[in-house]
Amino acid sequence: MERRAVALAALGHSSVEITGKLAEEKHALPTAGLGPIWTGAATKLGAERSRPQGRQPELVFRARVHAILDAPDPEDAGWLPPDVLDFIQALARGRTLKQYALDDLRVQVWEVDQIAKQTRKLLGGAPTQASIVYRALPQLLRTVQPPVEDVGTDLVPVSRPSPIVVTLQTELPGDISAVRAARWWTRAIFPALRWAGPIVQAAEVVARLVDNAVRHGMPDHVETQTLLLRTAVNAAGDLIIDVSDLDPSFHDFDAAARGERGRGLSHLANLGARVTWFLHHDGPGKTVRALLPPGEVDL
Repeated sequence: MERRAVALAALGHSSVEITGKLAEEKHALPTAGLGPIWTGAATKLGAERSRPQGRQPELVFRARVHAILDAPDPEDAGWLPPDVLDFIQALARGRTLKQYALDDLRVQVWEVDQIAKQTRKLLGGAPTQASIVYRALPQLLRTVQPPVEDVGTDLVPVSRPSPIVVTLQTELPGDISAVRAARWWTRAIFPALRWAGPIVQAAEVVARLVDNAVRHGMPDHVETQTLLLRTAVNAAGDLIIDVSDLDPSFHDFDAAARGERGRGLSHLANLGARVTWFLHHDGPGKTVRALLPPGEVDL
């Protein structure tokens, strides 16, 4: 009955539908409903926890890893954007949408909700989070090394950085509207960059760099107030974000990076970025750079 319930969840059935189908198939359902079934499956698959939220997607993934998922492997959906794949991996390790947004990426929930909507669309309208994980199984199984069948439940997946070097840039206004414009531009160009990391996290780094430049890098005496935003992926797979402003000075950079002059730059370290700055070699102003390595994907 536990295996059947997990398989039905993988195929996109709601809790009400799963209960109905199990009853139709003459399974002796617990009086408490599906809760004891999920708890029993979680215990056997090594996914025990006190809270029930986020359990079904993780059970689907673990059942497939142990080759006890009573459903055929789905067709490969093809390449998925890094932010979409990162979101699916979070579901497969039992993270809720709220946990992924607030704890993992440290962004607002609505931003991840947009990724969830895109994920469902790319996976053929997957109706539930468990079905999202199921339909993305071919991608999930390729993001672990060695193959998951050989390592059981203690998975250590890794991202595979792209060897292609790509650079894109845009000019932004030197006012607060640049922050929103930079965030959306970053998301729009990421399919071309093909960086093996979470787009929402990178967009947050971009937004904080641009906000810092708007607040501290726009001298009053300069008539044309513009910023230059450049993004690149190097041969090692690192994402490089450069924001160039018109102020050649950066007083107390080390103190700012430590959070002693506000949280803007110090928060970038929490997002995994290494921040440096340098003067332009061919004009006025400076560039503040954040480097995000592709890193490992926690699953």
